[in-house]
Formats: sequence, structure tokens, C-alpha cells
Amino acid sequence: MIQARVRKKSFETEPAIGLARFCLVLLVVLAGAAFPAWGADDGTNVEQVRFAFSAGIFTDVNENDAKASVKAWALALGRERHVPVSAEPIILSGPTDLKQALRAATIDGAAVTTEEYLSLEPELQSTNLFMSARDGQFTEKYLLLVRNDSGLTNLAALHGRKVVMFDNVRASLAPVWLDVILSEAELGSAPEHFSQINKAQKLSQVVLPVFFRQQDACVVTRDGFETMCEMNPQVRAQLLVLVRSPAVVPSVAFLRRGFDSPLRSRMLAALEGLEKSPSGTQVLTLFQIEQFHEAPASLLDTARDLIEAHRHLKRIAVRNADLEGHQTP
Repeated sequence: MIQARVRKKSFETEPAIGLARFCLVLLVVLAGAAFPAWGADDGTNVEQVRFAFSAGIFTDVNENDAKASVKAWALALGRERHVPVSAEPIILSGPTDLKQALRAATIDGAAVTTEEYLSLEPELQSTNLFMSARDGQFTEKYLLLVRNDSGLTNLAALHGRKVVMFDNVRASLAPVWLDVILSEAELGSAPEHFSQINKAQKLSQVVLPVFFRQQDACVVTRDGFETMCEMNPQVRAQLLVLVRSPAVVPSVAFLRRGFDSPLRSRMLAALEGLEKSPSGTQVLTLFQIEQFHEAPASLLDTARDLIEAHRHLKRIAVRNADLEGHQTP
């Protein structure tokens, strides 16, 4: 079991800012750890690793700032270590862009949400998956919280109420999960059930509005809830977990199938040994990521089942709507 290295130190500390920002500097740090100084000073053309990032992981960082940060890191390491990596990050707008880039082999790897990764055809999915670990776990759980004195004791009681969702890459599957549990309870989708759905990127703006009765419910990561409770024990005393999700992997990084460059094995070694390099350790600490490891695809099974259940429920809803439309005089 991976032991926790970073403790939260302030009430505003946000857990799992890791993959979004961490991935933005991940390739540069990996390259600095993996590649010796070669090629940049002798005028030869050096192969560059092309790594892409899904816009879906930029929930907690400004995209322009992210691009500037990656370029600065890449240029600095290029000067200092002659790293063969492109300084210009590739940003993919969604699953369609991801599929096209992999088919055309215009990227060598990517960091994406699990939902985006699972939307790929099997031949485009990788045999090398990497996941960030927090508190010894690759997975995340979601909690639907209400005040324990609100009288809201089940999902049905939340009809017409207001809910706020944690807008973070670690919570990327939370909207899917919420839709599934409501539909399975025959309560419709989240937009149909709640009168208002808000999003917030800071934990304090997700949990505290429920605590102070400004929102009726919230959906947050378990790790995020524990952080808030650690900083303010009254949060745990006043809030009730109405429903909790199964453990899911919210996002992954991977190398493309067919990326047969000699750099591939060095990349894999660098990924597994990230915490062994000074620069890697610095980034792990900075972004509150304990470790980053290759992990089996079987860890995605729960997320796959959840996404498939969501698609099935949407197909049923469309079919029922069509039937009602045909029956309307």
C-alpha cells in the first residue's frame, strides 16, 4: 500500500489538483528524468515525444496558464538537459479529437478522463495505463451530502431541490453516477430531478453552502469531504452521506499503441521511477500526488460498468420519449 506523503494544511486546500496540473508538467519532468543530455547542441534532428492533454482535465487550471507553464518547463529542461520533447502542449477538445489524433499517430500519448478513454475503440486503447495514487488508492468515491437535520432522507426527497457539484477531474464521473442512481430509482435524470444544478471548483464552495443551508445537497469526492472534515470537525457532525458511489478511476494517462520509438521504454521506466528523481519528487509534492504508477486496465471495470449503465438508461429515455411522441394525438 502506498503511504500518504502530503497532509492538507489549510481549509482551502483542494485534493487531487494533481492530474490536471500534474499532467501538464508530467512529460517534461519524465523526460528530464529519463533522457540524458544529447542531441540538442550538435545540430541533429532529435525525435520529440508528442503528448496531448484533454480539455476535460483542465477543470482546476486555466488553459492558457497551463500552456505557458508547460512551455516554460520544457524550454528550461531543453536548455539544461537537452530533453527531446515538444514545448508546445497539444490540447484535445474531446473524444473525437482524441480518436483522430491516435489514428493519425500525431500524438504519442495523452492524459484524458476515463470516460474519454473508454470511448475509444479497443484497437486505440493502450496496453500501458498510468494512474495517480492518493492515500494509497488509484480510485475515487463520490458522496451525495445533505444536512443531517434537513429532513432529506432519500433521493426522492431531493426533488425540486438545489445541488452543487464538485467540478474537478477527480469528480469527472460524478455526473454520470448521479444520473444513474436517480434513473435507477425511477426519478429521472439529474436535470429533471433537481431545480438547480451548480458547479464549483473549490471544495469550500461545494461543501460549505450545504453546511450553511444555502444549498440542499452537494456531490463531492470522498477525499475532498475528508479534507473539509479534517479542517472543521463540525462539517462531519452536521452533514450526512445520503449515497456513496462505488470506487472508480476518474482519469488516466497512456502511451499510444504503435509508439515503437526507442523512447517508449525510457518513458515507461521514467513513469515508474518518477519519485526517484529530484525533479519528479518536487512535482509530486507540489501537486499533492503521492505516486504515479502503471496500473492494470481491470481497474477501469467499475467505471466502464457505470458508463454503460448510463448509456443504457439514456437509450431507454430516448425510446420512451419517441413512444410518447407517437402516441400524442
